[in-house]
Amino acid sequence: MHSRFSEKWLETTCSLLPGVHSAVFMVPDPNNDQLHLLAHSPEDLAQHQDFFAIVKYALKKNGEVCLAKAHVIDGQPLDYFAKPVYIRSRIAGVLAIKMKHLPTAKHLAVYHSLKRSIRWLALASFLKPESDEFYSSVVGMLASCFEQASYRQGLMRMVAELTSQFNCERVAFAERRGHHCSVTAVSNSADFDQRSNLVRKIADAMDEAVEQDSAILFPDIESKVIQRAHQELARKFGSGSIATIPLMSERRVFGAITLMCSEEAPLDQKTLQICEQTLSLLTPFLALKREQEKGIMAKLADSCGDGLRALFGVRHLRSKLTVTAIAAILMLTSLVETTFRITADAVLEGEVQRVVAAPISGYLLSSAVRAGDTIGQGEVMASLDDSELKLELAKLDGRLQKLRREYREAQSSRDLVGVRVIKEQINQIDAEIELVARQLDSIHLTAPFDGVVIEGDLSQKLGSPVERGDTLFKIAPLEGYRIILKVDESNISYVREGQHGALTLSSLSQRNFPIKVERITSIAKAEDGANTFRVEASLPGVPNMLRPGMEGVGKINAGQERIVWIWTHEVIDWIRLWVWSWWP
Repeated sequence: MHSRFSEKWLETTCSLLPGVHSAVFMVPDPNNDQLHLLAHSPEDLAQHQDFFAIVKYALKKNGEVCLAKAHVIDGQPLDYFAKPVYIRSRIAGVLAIKMKHLPTAKHLAVYHSLKRSIRWLALASFLKPESDEFYSSVVGMLASCFEQASYRQGLMRMVAELTSQFNCERVAFAERRGHHCSVTAVSNSADFDQRSNLVRKIADAMDEAVEQDSAILFPDIESKVIQRAHQELARKFGSGSIATIPLMSERRVFGAITLMCSEEAPLDQKTLQICEQTLSLLTPFLALKREQEKGIMAKLADSCGDGLRALFGVRHLRSKLTVTAIAAILMLTSLVETTFRITADAVLEGEVQRVVAAPISGYLLSSAVRAGDTIGQGEVMASLDDSELKLELAKLDGRLQKLRREYREAQSSRDLVGVRVIKEQINQIDAEIELVARQLDSIHLTAPFDGVVIEGDLSQKLGSPVERGDTLFKIAPLEGYRIILKVDESNISYVREGQHGALTLSSLSQRNFPIKVERITSIAKAEDGANTFRVEASLPGVPNMLRPGMEGVGKINAGQERIVWIWTHEVIDWIRLWVWSWWP
């Protein structure tokens, strides 16, 4: 941080705050915790040791601090204010001022001025050493504007200094009046016509920047903002480079500045950023100066307007209407009764579900259906590979023929024992052949009744082995459904058998189906971090469009209660349980 720049900055900061006696900017030494004086104001300040206490206190607290009436000079009490200065998230120093005593309500305004001034100081951390003189001259330009006696003179001085400092052909300032900018000062021109083409085009360019809430630099091919008015201004009046900066004061648009330069000395993004920082420091002073120069009637009108806006303005009216509406709603809900309905997630199930299992071990040959398909009784659902069974049948047939020849030879040789043994072997082979034949008949899996497949998709498993008894499909009939409601344990005490309700399915959200509670299970199940009970309900008059597995939301009518109780009973129950758990 450069000492010369810091001195200029500190001098400008003191000029922004009325009643400042003295100020210092101290830099802490991280090695031995000592404080070094970098800048002070006024220049002839002889004693600065009395600032050490407030500076150390600000560093220890790491924030804004104030010591009220900490010093008295000539019977006048003085306050100390201090604020740490951070640049690029690193401590750069501490700004401390001594000024006449202020009431606590005005401390926030002092902190706000210090914060705004520190933003300007942050520019010094981005500068090269040789640029310190240039920025010092900018601070000097600000100070010269502050020295002007009137608001109008300050404007003229500002546009003249900007023209000289940034080597511009012309600089114009405009105030925001209503929804448009009105040019009030133009450099090198004490008097100008608001209706001239140049002034109107400049005002259009300012409106373009204000409406987009962005500074505009023309020409800039990488910019994403609209520059049509700036392009028209440059085309008609031959400006090589144009920059417009909206000015903000107290979160409102105060006005705008337009800089017009020649092609030999065009503006760039760095210059635009410097100009933005300069004007951000100067704008609050201009707004304050304009406010001070208003006449009594104008100030009275502004005061009345602020009072009316506070009483009937949008923000205050919205708050008042909100409070009134909340009170009316609370009163209405505490008197009106309505149906208390318990909401629970619901899923549609068939009353009967049949499992189609693999009859034998083998390999999957084909699959004709998948989950969601409607099938008829006897329709083939899948088939198993029968090649091994046919080979086994051929093998058994060959053995049977052989045994029959041996049987005839034993009969011809009158070998009674051999005849009996071979006869039993033939009977065994016949039984095995019958078993294989039955297995061949069962390799085609058929539907046991008309229904819908609710589980099973074997289209991606063709050729894979299956074991006897493996579940391949689940089938539910097209008639006879039941609703499974997952009721939270906090509401299960309000559910009774025989209660009626309504069901809305996700796939048929435009329709409600009547339901009736049939059974309440006494076992809770943990799902998604909550304990739920399984409640079964019937669904009379089942339409054809329903299918098992459909999900939705069910509501059970649990009686009549006041609306406010319906909205708050869960929270009240939770609070009651929490208090009871902690009550001794």
